Amino acid sequence: MHKRISVLGLMVVLLWVVPVSAQVVEGARTERERAAIHDRIVRKKLETVLGPAMRSNNIQMWIVLGREYNPDPVFPFVTPDATYPGAGNTYVFIDNGGERPLRVAIGSHQNDQAKFFDRVTAARGKDVGKELLKLAEEFDPARIGINTARETGAADGLTASFKEFIETSLGEKYAERLVSAEMLVIDYLDTRLPEEEALFREAAELTRKIWEEAFTRKVITPGNTTVGDVLWYIRQRCADHHAGVWFRPDIRVQRKGRKFAAGVAPDDIVIEQGDVLHVDFGIIYLGYHTDYQKHFYVLREGEKDVPDGLKRALANSNRLQDILFSEIKAGLSGQEVYQRAMEKAEAAGLKAMIYSHSIGNFGHFVGAAIGQFRGKPGLRGRLPMRAGSYTSIELNTRTAVPEWDGQEVWIMMEDDAHLSPGGMKFFLPRQTEWYVIR
Repeated sequence: MHKRISVLGLMVVLLWVVPVSAQVVEGARTERERAAIHDRIVRKKLETVLGPAMRSNNIQMWIVLGREYNPDPVFPFVTPDATYPGAGNTYVFIDNGGERPLRVAIGSHQNDQAKFFDRVTAARGKDVGKELLKLAEEFDPARIGINTARETGAADGLTASFKEFIETSLGEKYAERLVSAEMLVIDYLDTRLPEEEALFREAAELTRKIWEEAFTRKVITPGNTTVGDVLWYIRQRCADHHAGVWFRPDIRVQRKGRKFAAGVAPDDIVIEQGDVLHVDFGIIYLGYHTDYQKHFYVLREGEKDVPDGLKRALANSNRLQDILFSEIKAGLSGQEVYQRAMEKAEAAGLKAMIYSHSIGNFGHFVGAAIGQFRGKPGLRGRLPMRAGSYTSIELNTRTAVPEWDGQEVWIMMEDDAHLSPGGMKFFLPRQTEWYVIR
């Protein structure tokens, strides 16, 4: 995902006069359904994923502190739906040799926590610290994980003041046992349950529904509609479906005779016949973030099809996807996959770039990244590809188009995929033909 991101024709103006939100959205999940899905997935991950993650990282106690207006990124994935992130609310997970870690909730807003936690203790302020010390003395963990991390934002949710609070509460003996839970958080979050595949696909399908609706003559009138008009339409449709937008959608415009700098098109650019349109768009739905990039061609007067040169350009990016898929294997690091794929792309004569990233409960997620690393790769480049995990396959190729007098056209593709036992699989069929705006 590349971060960033008039007046319509009469038909589209009328659409906005009657608010889109008044339209019936079919197939939308109720809030009760969404809450039940959240609770079911979180409970199962706490019961089946957390224990192995703690043991593989040699952490016997893991502490997650909540803070009002500044909750830990991990907080929603260890608590039931609608849990209040009250100041000082604390969640402790203890691997004491049982089938699953013991779950303890401490704090002042613990309504309805008993269904998720084995122990629920009401406490405020310093009393929370006293309860933490009691747990440490009871179980005597050799290593206590806290959410501090240099490279993984999702594992760096502990504030400086709360770290000081933990150290003071535990005292010197146990404070010396505090360690970063960065790899624990990565292993816990990036390990996907089999039943999550269908839920993520549902989010992907909704993403597709919105982009396919937005890039049609229903919304776009060449010579009249601006980039901003389309962007606001997309955002409104997300709101209608009760889907969040995790970044402002991007639209890029490539046009014959105009140099393309790969930058996001200003909102006031008017879409014309013959334009190549590119959208970078992702939503938040059912607790998952999606990320897709697609291409559209606006037919010129008298044209019946997309120029052959643009078809070849699209095919080149499909070829790069195939090359990348052939190199992704569980256990290989993201950087190893990147280097192997780029060698094959160069041998195939492709002008290629690859910058794929993990995706899941956040857009730029915690798992392995496959992409342009300068010098020594960071942690995400060194992480291994994980069986079952999700990756946003993001890349591009540049192709000279004869019909555009040899001008290079960038085809920037992005499709979410999962690493199945049979290899990488797209959640949705990838784009192999141009979307055409007639």
